[in-house]
Amino acid sequence: MGENNVSISTPQWMSITGQPLDLGLHNSGIEGQCVSIASYEKLNQLGEGTYGVVYRAQDRQTSRVVALKQVRISAEERQNSVPITTLREISILRSLKHNNIIDVIDVAVGAHAMDEVYMVMEYAEQVGNPMPR
Repeated sequence: MGENNVSISTPQWMSITGQPLDLGLHNSGIEGQCVSIASYEKLNQLGEGTYGVVYRAQDRQTSRVVALKQVRISAEERQNSVPITTLREISILRSLKHNNIIDVIDVAVGAHAMDEVYMVMEYAEQVGNPMPR
């Protein structure tokens, strides 16, 4: 009687350069290790652009003020899970560590994970006037 050597592995996500991306989804379900967006209280909207809406928010447990970037995901993309471009952005930004780059602290999701995806980021108060357009 032979043995079945079936191995189940986590899907291998690749960057646009062909390098493997570690997205922290090691057999932990669709939400990975994300926190619930209910962990944060939105205080006010800071801005909106093509790729999402940014809010100033407060962590309900620690009272830390953070920036929440709600990632814009179209209805069509939502049917197929989180777009790979969004996963790449989150992965790359989480890996960057530099004094001049805002730190991505965590990823938060809504009650239905694919409905709302947020990057939880350091909040930096704006100093001075914004640059003229």
